[in-house]
Amino acid sequence: MVVNLYENLKNCTIPVRKTMKKLGTVKISTVESTPVVWDGKLIRFEWVRNSEWGGNGGVTRTIGCYQFVDMSDESSMGEFAHDHSFGCCIADEGKMFVHGVRGGGGGNIIDTFVSSDLKKWEQSVAVTLNEDIKIYNTSVCRGPDGYIMAIEIGGKNPIVGNPFTNIFARSDDLVNWTVLDTEKYCYTKERYSACPCIRYYDGFYYIIYLEAAPFHRWLPYIVRTRDLAEYEAGLTNPIFWPDADDKKVIHPERFTKEELEYIAGAIDCNNSDFDMCEYNGKTVITYSWGNQLGKEFLALAEYDGTNEEFVKSFF
Repeated sequence: MVVNLYENLKNCTIPVRKTMKKLGTVKISTVESTPVVWDGKLIRFEWVRNSEWGGNGGVTRTIGCYQFVDMSDESSMGEFAHDHSFGCCIADEGKMFVHGVRGGGGGNIIDTFVSSDLKKWEQSVAVTLNEDIKIYNTSVCRGPDGYIMAIEIGGKNPIVGNPFTNIFARSDDLVNWTVLDTEKYCYTKERYSACPCIRYYDGFYYIIYLEAAPFHRWLPYIVRTRDLAEYEAGLTNPIFWPDADDKKVIHPERFTKEELEYIAGAIDCNNSDFDMCEYNGKTVITYSWGNQLGKEFLALAEYDGTNEEFVKSFF
């Protein structure tokens, strides 16, 4: 259930928001990603897409996998978890935990990969759902009594509602997970709500997710909840929207002439797959833009404040 926005408007003030700006494109045909700090360095988790999902961007590989990228020079730190898709990561107590969907995309099993050095990975099953449920994006955060995973689902099972819908799972150790009651704890069966990014601060879970807008548009919105059952919409939504800044290229020297023309000529009706981390007191944001039909690009944005300041500034 979503709290009535008009009730919240009666006696409210919106916190002063610091500067948020889009920095530009860094990669072609890369969508789901998570920025994270590891050993003091800013790196990025990526799904290396297979041709089924990235064909319009020149992807030819038949089996996808995961990798971490050094964000200082965009170099790969090595591939792992082959034949997996739609992943996320969280660094916790000296270990990196990666959660993602088994198979090429839209499977029903989430696997966990754990490493202390980003080279050797231990794999286990985190979540198994019914075969008529398809799992896509995930996001994990630490809460007041354990960890919460937001899971985007589609498929023909009634718990999906109007695809896509976010359900939740809980864990004490980031390895063993229990799916919460999908009837009570979800957001939302009423309409398209995809690509979750979940964080917890001062009694609230904040969820940034993707809303479908009219005329083939997709925009990132934010809600918050104390209990994962009742939700309050942000007073200023969407977070941002497609514009000319998406097509700025941060390092044009890293692209060919043909790639730069490809970026410049792409349709931009989507800002999706929002994720963020905190680095040197600022919020580092990754997101994707493009046509939502396979021609998509990875871009960066920045907020001049902490993650907590950023999400609270919408309420």
